[in-house]
Amino acid sequence: MNTKTTLLAKSSSGEPHKVEFFVSDSDFKIFCHCQAGVLHRMCKHKQAFIDGDVSMLFDSSQAGQLSEIRESPQFKNLLKILEVYSNQLAEIEKEKRDLDKKEKQIKTEMGKGLSFGFKN
Repeated sequence: MNTKTTLLAKSSSGEPHKVEFFVSDSDFKIFCHCQAGVLHRMCKHKQAFIDGDVSMLFDSSQAGQLSEIRESPQFKNLLKILEVYSNQLAEIEKEKRDLDKKEKQIKTEMGKGLSFGFKN
């Protein structure tokens, strides 16, 4: 079974973006025609539809189609991959916070050294 479903997503320009879902027996793909999607990046449209956010639909009558897509067994497999993706992003955010903290400490040490002198 190979199916293709196209949903229309809201955009900041007011013109809808096509978001295409390709489902086969073993695969699930999403392609968005926004700028980020064309560059094969994760975009807000893909994320919203994965999350089931019907408010992102340009045409609210497509809510049933979105629901059907999200109920497919292939979508359930995609959720496992997305969990790994989300965990990776969370780890990166933690590392960024740690680096920001370290940067502030280094700048504070330099500032104090410049104000009060450096100890050898």
